[in-house]
Amino acid sequence: MHYFISKHGIRIYSVLAALVPALVLVWPSVPWEALVAASAALLGVGAVAASHEDTKTLRALYEDSPFEAELKGNFGE
Repeated sequence: MHYFISKHGIRIYSVLAALVPALVLVWPSVPWEALVAASAALLGVGAVAASHEDTKTLRALYEDSPFEAELKGNFGE
């Protein structure tokens, strides 16, 4: 489960963020306090998700490319 959330966290976050405004359409009697709390939680989760994605990007930048040998002219000879 941790691997799934790590790999698809931004997608899960996007679906949840899209559902909050839909709650108002489906249930117009949802209290505004609940919407504010959900929005605040989504903002916090969004910041954590962005930080996680930045970490993955930085880690990938420091790894050697699998195509680096090909670019240098070493074709595994």
